[in-house]
Amino acid sequence: MLRRVVTPTPVAATTACAVQARSIYEYKFGQTPLSKPLGRLSHLSRATPSKPAPVVAGKVEVTKLHNGARVITHNLGGPSVSIGAYILAGPAYDPPSAPGTGAMMHLALTTSNYNNALFQLDRNIRSVGAAQSHFEKNKHYIGIRIDSRADKWKSSASTASRTEQRHQLQNQKQAQEQFSLNLVQDNIFTCIAAPRFHEPDVERFRDTIDNQVEELRWQYPAEYAKQMLETVAFYREPLGNPRHVPAISNGAISSSVLLEQYSRYVVPSRVVIAGVNVDHAALIAEYENTPFPHSSSAPHHTRSQPSKVNWQDEAAQYTGGERHDQEDRAKVMGTKPDMDLESIVAVGWLAYGKDRKMLKDHAASMVVKALMDIQFKDSIRYTRDETQEHAGVRAFYNPYQTAGLVGFTATADPQAAVRMVTDAVKLVQANKAAVADSTLSVAKKIARTQFMVQNADTQRDYCDYLGTCLAMESDSTVATSLEEVVDAINSVSAADVKKVCETMFSNKTSLYGHGEVLGFPSLRQMGL
Repeated sequence: MLRRVVTPTPVAATTACAVQARSIYEYKFGQTPLSKPLGRLSHLSRATPSKPAPVVAGKVEVTKLHNGARVITHNLGGPSVSIGAYILAGPAYDPPSAPGTGAMMHLALTTSNYNNALFQLDRNIRSVGAAQSHFEKNKHYIGIRIDSRADKWKSSASTASRTEQRHQLQNQKQAQEQFSLNLVQDNIFTCIAAPRFHEPDVERFRDTIDNQVEELRWQYPAEYAKQMLETVAFYREPLGNPRHVPAISNGAISSSVLLEQYSRYVVPSRVVIAGVNVDHAALIAEYENTPFPHSSSAPHHTRSQPSKVNWQDEAAQYTGGERHDQEDRAKVMGTKPDMDLESIVAVGWLAYGKDRKMLKDHAASMVVKALMDIQFKDSIRYTRDETQEHAGVRAFYNPYQTAGLVGFTATADPQAAVRMVTDAVKLVQANKAAVADSTLSVAKKIARTQFMVQNADTQRDYCDYLGTCLAMESDSTVATSLEEVVDAINSVSAADVKKVCETMFSNKTSLYGHGEVLGFPSLRQMGL
């Protein structure tokens, strides 16, 4: 039997090998060299951490800055922060020749800017375990949000002490090797103030955008039907612009189109900076100390004036109508072994929006949606979308600014789809009659719970709510709090529900169907 013999290695040789092995990782990408201790405190002196003082949740603070941007924060004292920029440049402001520009815009803003390349922005996020999201909100807003630790969102210049800054100036080599993290400044504020819209950066995501639309259409058909219903209900109107990038517009939205759209709508007066668990003054200082200040007097902004969109009377944009898209889903998807056919239908009516001036009607619209949940035997929904639902009838309510769309989606076999839709419409029409007090009380509780879960369950949701709760007037600093909406829901009466139902059924019904819809009747044939 052979036995392995290990010869002891001298300590000096071991240390030399360790240094040699470690040096191969020092590629000078800007990170702290591995030959230096991690952290600011030396490993030789470990001070006993002091017990942190209890943080009392502050109030919501709103400030309008000198350049027109508005900052809203709520410091709850949590260990992580959410900071986002919400811009009035959503799908409702897309140019008629390029629908989907708003959906492309929030992606293009995060690719690169005049201070950082794409890989540098990605490195900023990964270096501290942060998360970045970009999205559209309520058809009017596009957003960029950063979620990170509470001690990692500030720029290095503002977080370092004077002694450390003086030491860095004395030792220029160490200052070059030190990784300078400006997370929020680089990944949000500079992206808004000085984007590049580099054509190769935009081109690399075109396939991804097409794949996202295809995945939405074939894997989440109910959510796709909801989004397409908006294009039917507000046909050729600003609210009828798609939330996604249509395949026909993907190649037309070039770098020059994005730059023109940016120059028109991404101006400071249309930007809201929101933060949760951050100090209000610190967030303002971070924004104002951005390397590229954002000014509406810049030549590209003064040269391009935004087109006026009448958001104060969005109900006038409602047209109603219907559209059927025949699809052989079983053949295209290839994931149905029995080649089962299915029909997906979305039906909607005009409702009220979330503007502060119609807060009571907005609350009543949420209660009507909750009444539909009760009639459809549905439960409390934790998300607005339909990405987790695959069959049955589901109610929805999409609020915009002064208008909304309330209705339901139905997913079933083609033989049962017609009866399912007609029965669901009859249940909804029954709300025109007097609603029992007991049923109304349950509906208000459901509406209140759904509203709080969708807007305050996580700090990310709450940050999105803060960024979109200010009045759309650029000089307004009045925010609609969660408590005001909850109080409005609690005060909804049967008369308020009847008012919403009268608005719904005094306008044309909208319908969108896809899948197996060759035999599906029209609205006129169904008596709608």
